[in-house]
Amino acid sequence: MQDKKHGCHNRAPYKSEVIVQDGWAYAQHEDVMSRIPVMKAIPFTMTTDCNYTHTELGRTDKCCAGCKWRAEDSPVQAAA
Repeated sequence: MQDKKHGCHNRAPYKSEVIVQDGWAYAQHEDVMSRIPVMKAIPFTMTTDCNYTHTELGRTDKCCAGCKWRAEDSPVQAAA
């Protein structure tokens, strides 16, 4: 029986930027004041390495074998 892979196995790369809220804009229309979120793009700065494979459990998880996001120091990588 072949090991089932995790949903994150060889996932698509993260986008280079993310959209976040940067305050509120207010708009008056007749007697109604509306609040509209102001959005802006910021660079994505998190690591792309899998943090799970930095743990003892992640280093021995056979479902992670062969994943391109696996941490370099993980011994299961060679067993793939």
